[in-house]
Amino acid sequence: MHAIPKAILIIVVLLLFGNLSAATFKVGPSKIYTSPNALFLANIISDGDTIEIDAGQYSGQATLANWSKNNLLIKGISGKAHLQANGAYIAGKSIWITSGNNITIENIEFSGAKVPDKNGAGIRSEGIDLTIRHCYFHHNENGILTNSPNAGHILIEYSEFAFNGFGDGFSHNLYINHVDRLTFRYNYSHHAIIGHNLKSRAKENYILYNRIMDEATGNSSRLIDLSNGGLCIIIGNLLMQGVNAENNNMVGYGLEGLNNSPSELYFINNTMVNKRTASCRFLQIQTGTPIAQIHNNIFAGTGTIIQGTATSMSNNLERTNPADLFFEDEAGYDYRLKAESPAIDGGTDPGNVNDFCLIPTQEYIHPLATEQRIISELIDVGAYEYQIPLSTTEKHYESVKVFPNPASGFIQIEEYSQVEEICIFDMKGNLLSSIIPMKIIDIQHLTPGAYFLFLKFIENKTQTIRFIKN
Repeated sequence: MHAIPKAILIIVVLLLFGNLSAATFKVGPSKIYTSPNALFLANIISDGDTIEIDAGQYSGQATLANWSKNNLLIKGISGKAHLQANGAYIAGKSIWITSGNNITIENIEFSGAKVPDKNGAGIRSEGIDLTIRHCYFHHNENGILTNSPNAGHILIEYSEFAFNGFGDGFSHNLYINHVDRLTFRYNYSHHAIIGHNLKSRAKENYILYNRIMDEATGNSSRLIDLSNGGLCIIIGNLLMQGVNAENNNMVGYGLEGLNNSPSELYFINNTMVNKRTASCRFLQIQTGTPIAQIHNNIFAGTGTIIQGTATSMSNNLERTNPADLFFEDEAGYDYRLKAESPAIDGGTDPGNVNDFCLIPTQEYIHPLATEQRIISELIDVGAYEYQIPLSTTEKHYESVKVFPNPASGFIQIEEYSQVEEICIFDMKGNLLSSIIPMKIIDIQHLTPGAYFLFLKFIENKTQTIRFIKN
């Protein structure tokens, strides 16, 4: 037999086992590296490393870093690590710069980013491919600001953006420049200061199941601004413009030129509510947009529904008085449907775009959670599907609670000693398991989504509680 050359053997090992030298660095007041800045200045990070930052507050210079290596995972541990810059910045840009590629950031809070050119960001993204998950950006001049590599995918999910913006209209809750694709899902963006709650120049935008609002006191410009068009799929969002909104159009598409190709807008099953009394354009679409399909949306409040060109519109529901839509709690921004709502069964199958199905599959649950949208036969109009309450006998034990809810690993039942049977059903009513009564129930095996917990008590009473598995 011939010996395998050493160089080939090394390559095979690397392909099979990956980067065996990847390290995990722990950051915190009691650790060797007491802050993100201390680790950054040590200059010891390599491609593929993990950085774990203890929960707590880090202030000023201690917050700053430029993460220049690739394939990093950076996450807060045991809660969010709060980076409160208090006006400190790196390279005149931000709290963090991500100049490496394929970086994932989880469970970090960014606030207080201010720079001389009034464009300071919690994160300034300069690499290719970035994932943001379970983060919070507030009171910065920009939450996230990206460069324009004309490449890469930015994924942002389960994150909150609030009170970002210098106040001049040129800075925003988040501003995504020229990248290949933005996926923005399950987020809560609100109260941008005069700027937009979401601004993107990406070639493709997937804006799915978010809560984007001014609420009572917000004064943002647009809720969503897709400056240069492109392939934009907007499904299942809660969009509310407040009385103090600076701009009269809630969503703008291609208003700075249809520079991205293809320019196609698919606006499906969103719930839009306007409170601005001066004037309102729910959707302002650049004239000449080749495809703009608007289906199954709720437009609540006064205003012009479409300014510009829509190539296809169907099964949308318009009411100048939101009360006529029978929302669960319109004043509290709960836009789920009551049984009297005219939105029930009023939708149509919106079809597909390439391989992407436009039928809504999720619903936003506040704060920063989702559950599966269950469609029985006909699709309801708007961001929520009405669910007929399960018929049960008298609920004697109204005080019984399940917590935490949502949960990821285990749930607990109060007064479990009164329970003689526990069952878990999916949203379609399928029995998944029957459990011996116990206080703590393991739900790690369940896929993320919504479920029903059925409790039968010793007095032959029952209770059904909905819970969410993250």
